[in-house]
Amino acid sequence: MEEENNQKEVRNAEGEIIEERFTKATRTEKCAELMRPEVRQLLDLPLHKKIRISQEIIKKSLDKYPRVGIGFSGGTDSLVLLHLALPIISDEQPIIFVNTGHQFQKTYEFINKILKEWKIKNYHEVRSKEDKFEEMKEKYGLKTPEFTELCCGYHKIAPLKNAIDSLHLNAFIAGIRGVEHEERAKESIFSPREGHYRVSPILFWTSEDVLEYMKMFDIPANPLYAEGYTSLGCTHCTDKNPDPGAHERAGRGVVRETIMEKLRDLGYT
Repeated sequence: MEEENNQKEVRNAEGEIIEERFTKATRTEKCAELMRPEVRQLLDLPLHKKIRISQEIIKKSLDKYPRVGIGFSGGTDSLVLLHLALPIISDEQPIIFVNTGHQFQKTYEFINKILKEWKIKNYHEVRSKEDKFEEMKEKYGLKTPEFTELCCGYHKIAPLKNAIDSLHLNAFIAGIRGVEHEERAKESIFSPREGHYRVSPILFWTSEDVLEYMKMFDIPANPLYAEGYTSLGCTHCTDKNPDPGAHERAGRGVVRETIMEKLRDLGYT
């Protein structure tokens, strides 16, 4: 029955549904249905056309906004975004990494490798003034909704906002994709945020597009993917995804998935 529905339910001791695990195809389709028509129509284009459109979006951003920054997290999506942008941007374009202090050590090492090999010059690593992880965990409990919202808000969202403000950015280019999460599916390519615009040049790409692009240009991947992770975040909210039929976000914290709308409203996701 579960296979027919392409969905599994995880319940707590009281019988309440705490998680719905969709197969990759089912959740991808669900996300696609939520996408804006003008974005959804780009989803089925061949990769070479997506590449051209994505680079046109980056060029348009640079022409439209005086100060533009680009996000880089060490994951494949942001890596592809950076690779797409490098032939277009100047050496002075700010490349921003939000260091929560709790990403995987291999992510930090991989980022340093890319910075060196790709000769990134204007790199900004930003983080919160303090590390309040232990304090928040003790007060709210690890992976609870309260902990997750406050931890992400303090260690991710606030530092990024501060960076956007201090660098006087009019736009921030992010490597999010619509079929990755239901909340991201609702995004527009140019999205107004507090004090700036969020630009998403690969919003209409699939995970297969990303992998094909990586292979096409022989781009090295974060070694954590080879270890079984399919979506990367902080160590305490990220697990391996052992199910090849599961959606790419499987392995991310369940609570974080359910409060993505709040995190998106706060400005990070």
